[in-house]
Amino acid sequence: MSKNNGNSKMSSLKQAEQAKRVNLAAWRASRLKDLELPSGLLVKLRDVTMTDLMLTGKLPDSIMSLITETAKAGELEFDLEMITKNTREWNEMLITLLELSMVEPQIGDVADDEHILLTEIPGDDKLFIFNYLNRGAEALQPFREGEEQPVEAV
Repeated sequence: MSKNNGNSKMSSLKQAEQAKRVNLAAWRASRLKDLELPSGLLVKLRDVTMTDLMLTGKLPDSIMSLITETAKAGELEFDLEMITKNTREWNEMLITLLELSMVEPQIGDVADDEHILLTEIPGDDKLFIFNYLNRGAEALQPFREGEEQPVEAV
């Protein structure tokens, strides 16, 4: 094997490795979103799905049942009555969502320049984050609202 051919293969391998790193970095970056919360706090969030939440094992059974019932009814939003009947479980779910999604500032046990306490985050901000993470389901709402109407002939 000539020296040139060996250098060419090494160069190709290095380029392939670099492409993998760039691809992974781009994928990670695509999952992060900069948002301003209603309180004015700027945060960086990672997209978290209900599947991610279920896989933590921290999704309370009552909330899972609530999600299932809501989905079966064709509804996309939880009403206040459903939340108040399951306040403790709802709060546990919000805490888990915040822990999984907050990249900056990070959730911590001590408030400092890089960490925020869960108790510092106002309820409106928590619900804003929940609604933001649930935006994919909300995008289907106009489509689902028309499901009961007959399809017009083309």
